[in-house]
Formats: sequence, C-alpha cells, structure tokens
Amino acid sequence: MPLSPVAIDRAAALLERARLEVTTIPGLPEDVRPQDLADAYAICERLHERLGWEVAGWYLGATNVAIQELLGLDGPYMARVYERLRFTSPAGLRAGDFPPMVIECEFTFALAEDLPAREAPYTREEAAAAVKQVHAGIEVVAGHLADWVRQDVWSVIADNGTDGALVIGDGRPLQGLDLPAVAVTLRRNGEVVREGSGADVLGDPLDAFCWLANARRAAGDGLRAGMTCNTGTATAICPVERGDHLVATFGGLGDAVLTVI
Repeated sequence: MPLSPVAIDRAAALLERARLEVTTIPGLPEDVRPQDLADAYAICERLHERLGWEVAGWYLGATNVAIQELLGLDGPYMARVYERLRFTSPAGLRAGDFPPMVIECEFTFALAEDLPAREAPYTREEAAAAVKQVHAGIEVVAGHLADWVRQDVWSVIADNGTDGALVIGDGRPLQGLDLPAVAVTLRRNGEVVREGSGADVLGDPLDAFCWLANARRAAGDGLRAGMTCNTGTATAICPVERGDHLVATFGGLGDAVLTVI
C-alpha cells in the first residue's frame, strides 16, 4: 500500500530538518519508510516543496554497476541539483557544511536548449543536440541518513538521493567526443585513489543523459536550457575529509578541482 500524504510529509519533514541542521538521522521510522520507488520519489518531491530551493538541474545515481550492486538496484534513479549547491572549479567547500562526505567523478552535461515534456521519447541524437558542453565534474555525496550505504535504497532516494554539492570543471562541446573512451582519474592529495572511464556510466554517459531527458519528459516537466545534469559516477565512491585536495581528471575534457576546508 502506498504511503499516505501524512506519512510522506512526516518523512520529508525529518529529512528537511536533518538537512537544515547539517546532521544525520538513524533512519526513517518504519511507519513512514518508503516501500518502493514511487514512495521514495513522493517523499523526495515533498522534501523539495518544503525546502523551496531553486533547481539548477538533475543528477543520476546508480548508473555504475558497482553502485547498483552497492544499493541493490537494477537501474538508475534521479534527483535534483540545487543552485545553492552548484559550484565552479576550483572550489573550496567547508567540511562542516555537510554531513560525512564522499565524492564521485561525474560527466556533467550543460544544456543549451530545452528538452520539454512531449509524447514521443527523445532519441540520442535529439538529446545530444540540446547539449552545449560536457564538463568534468565532482559530486559531493552527503547523505542525511546515518551510514547511508547500509540504509534501504528507497530511503536513500527519498533523501534527494544523498546529494551534497556539484563542482563543475573544464568542458568541451560534445561533438567529436568519444565519451565511453574517456579515462577518469581521481587524485587525492596527489595520489591516484580511483580510476574509471565513461564506459562505466551505462556504457556511455550520453545514454545516461538521454535516459534522464526521457524520464523528465515522462514526468511532465522536461529539462531546461541552462541546467546542468550529471550522469552518475564513473569511479567508485571516495571518502574525503577536511584538508583533502581532490583533482578529477577526465581525459580530453580537463579537470574538476575541490579542496575540503
């Protein structure tokens, strides 16, 4: 049975409070815990309504097989990127402004054209034509559920997918790029700690972006010019702490740089 509107609002209120107080909660109480993806998205939507923050784009989670296995999913999920949490590389973020942080290396698509809601699905070619540039990106993952990787996946998605912040680095036009072949390397304090490639993102980050365009098309709002949409991690997640200097290098695109202060 779907959660009631009262239960959805209660769950969203708990997540909102944790977010505003920069803390974590042990988990959502059993009587308001989402039981499926529909419940999770309903809580996430209500959380967004309660926060009232400006949306800068969307991001995908679980487009990497390792992350899907970690969360027990067989496909991606989506959540909002907020304008107040979108930064330009090189960025310095305060550890105290987030719950425990881990980072992911993500391809970030900047839109030049709208991809509005419509009846027919978008093709890869149509999605690609709306892209202004593809950027190197670092996503800061900062869940508001304690030890979120051990929480049930529907609660993780309800918490806006454990978003934290997005750091947008160097970029290039999409045309001529072989995104699956782009090597991705993360250095922490000068040491290589994670490696991957564009092929680790649903086989091709453009396919992931097209999936998102069609998911928002079906949801009725689409995507807007000026949004940035990141397509899920190309590497395993990496825990970070105050004092860490992180450089995510995307071959052919450039770097995204973050210092945790």
